[in-house]
Amino acid sequence: MNRAKIVVVAGAVTMIAACGQSQRTTKEKDNADTTSVAASNGAFPSASVPVEDIDPTPDQQARRTASEKICTAHGIPVYKNPRALFTMPENEVSLRSKDEMVDRAIALCFMELKSEQPAKEVLDDFSNRYRVLEKLSDKETAFVTSTNPTSQDMTDANWRAEGAHVMLWALGYIDSLSYPSAPCNVAEDLHHIISTSEADFRSKAKLRSKKEILQQADLILRYEWACVDARLSNAPMPGNLISDVVMERHYALNWLIRYLNQDWDNVSTDS
Repeated sequence: MNRAKIVVVAGAVTMIAACGQSQRTTKEKDNADTTSVAASNGAFPSASVPVEDIDPTPDQQARRTASEKICTAHGIPVYKNPRALFTMPENEVSLRSKDEMVDRAIALCFMELKSEQPAKEVLDDFSNRYRVLEKLSDKETAFVTSTNPTSQDMTDANWRAEGAHVMLWALGYIDSLSYPSAPCNVAEDLHHIISTSEADFRSKAKLRSKKEILQQADLILRYEWACVDARLSNAPMPGNLISDVVMERHYALNWLIRYLNQDWDNVSTDS
């Protein structure tokens, strides 16, 4: 994958096109977790209701119907059981606040930037301008302060750009989430942050509605099910989906809708 590297020097933006993007290797644990779930019942488990026995609310069913139309249009198989695989009802969901989303977008962009291994002064400039250290999770802090991160750590950080893409969409800076058959455009995404101050970035954000965010959470859930199903069958990814892009966005969307009210380091993507 090729993405543009964005380098910030003294508040200016320099885009270096066609730099080598780290190639993420899918984590064995991720595959093992999703594979064991799908092998047992073909779906992802729910924390609160029986997996195969959900009585969907009208809004749950409406989201599913809309998502399945999109899946079908892209040649992506849909889950057949009409009483399983739903996001939570809208009236039971409380979204993250705008400030939480802004902080997360900045943190994730910094993670991607660090993975590109720019000069120390570049990272320091970004960190100081956007007060990054106070926005990082515990695991992110451990990575950022490590003097010898592993290659997998670097690759994982690089892929956090997909989570930043979700945050920027939820904050109204991106019109629509790009279809996950290709990585997001990092250069375009990061420009929304590094072209302005933190205060302006925060004040100009326009939070999307719960309905819009839940619709995307439902759609990504179905994309992920299709990716797991394809892996189990040793089949090509349907609709040219990139499973790692799907997984990262699923992670971010579940955080946005407070799935199980988990913090960033512990988000589940089983539903």
